[in-house]
Amino acid sequence: MTGREGIMPEQFSFFQRPLSGILGAVALLLLWAFPAMAAMHLDVPARAARGEAIRVQASGDGPARPVTVFWLEREHVMAAQPSGSGWQAEFLLPVPLDSGAKSLVLKARTQDGRQAEARVALFDKKRPVQALRVDKKYVDPPAAVQERIRKDREKAGKALDNYSPERLWTAPFARPVPGGVSSKFGLKRVFNDQPRGVHRGLDLRGAEGTPILACADGRVVLADDLYFSGNAVYIDHGQGVFTSYLHMSRILVRPGDVVRRGQIIGKVGSTGRVTGPHLHLSLIVLGQAVDPEPLLEARPAARR
Repeated sequence: MTGREGIMPEQFSFFQRPLSGILGAVALLLLWAFPAMAAMHLDVPARAARGEAIRVQASGDGPARPVTVFWLEREHVMAAQPSGSGWQAEFLLPVPLDSGAKSLVLKARTQDGRQAEARVALFDKKRPVQALRVDKKYVDPPAAVQERIRKDREKAGKALDNYSPERLWTAPFARPVPGGVSSKFGLKRVFNDQPRGVHRGLDLRGAEGTPILACADGRVVLADDLYFSGNAVYIDHGQGVFTSYLHMSRILVRPGDVVRRGQIIGKVGSTGRVTGPHLHLSLIVLGQAVDPEPLLEARPAARR
């Protein structure tokens, strides 16, 4: 009997095939058994203004798992939710007002090794100077209140230290009062002829006692009377997104309260460093104050 005797014709024809054909067949079997990993997709604006937040959507196939995001040399983990046959993660990222970079790079990675990258070009908006007259004690605070100011800053910083990992907000955000804008974000402020930095919020017109609505679902992390901010409320909306509402005449919530979008949380007032009744609205994203205006609804939200 020769070495090939006893081998069935089908077996003989297989062994006679070139090695490349065998490897190709094996590769097809592996692809069938282990489908190729689908790429992660990033939906990111090509351009963004300094001082604003960019809205990002990451998506892919398979089960929903957290997405690790690399932005401004820091790492953040964003929760993902099931979407159709795959998953989607939506989050906000801050562009610092004082960034000197021409562009910023976003990198994202999933737990199963998928990666994606995008570059965002930056541009400036005009930031005029605004001169205001206020009570002298808010320009040159007396020594007796210095300790209070220090503690106020600690309270605000502590309120922003921890946040819910889940996204509680939806965009656009509810407009907290129906009034128009009286002072835009990023203005260079001069109080009583003394330069005092940049306005890192949005001032909205409102008569004394006008109801103030929560911009989005969230949890109250601070509700207190602060020296410069007056009666203030800070709300955690998840994923490092916070809103703060300053100069209230009345606070109607407490720390730990869960609030809904459009819920009344206070009343417009003129407490703290002000020239008259209005609402100062701040949007803080991952520790950076950004302009809330591009994310607000054009019309007031329905009250709850």
